[in-house]
Amino acid sequence: MVVSGRSPIIRIQTIPEKPGRFIALFQAEFLDATFALTFGETVTGALALHRFARMIENQYDKQVDIKIADELLPLHSEAVTDILVGLGVSEVRKSPVVR
Repeated sequence: MVVSGRSPIIRIQTIPEKPGRFIALFQAEFLDATFALTFGETVTGALALHRFARMIENQYDKQVDIKIADELLPLHSEAVTDILVGLGVSEVRKSPVVR
């Protein structure tokens, strides 16, 4: 979600009915729409997450802020961890609670 001047926020959480799968959500207030990406904790999932984040960044011309649900941590995939660090998530072992 973007509130005048703030960075877009992507929230990542587990999909309870699909073990090993996650959902990244971006709420576009202006469009009254939510964009979502489901991905696995794999190299290809990491690439999909990276492209999703870059798509949002390019649309809003601002770096995204990524919030990771606590139940995701610690991450088991080095690829996903590397992508998140590359996207500016400084601490992937501790994260604010997703609300």
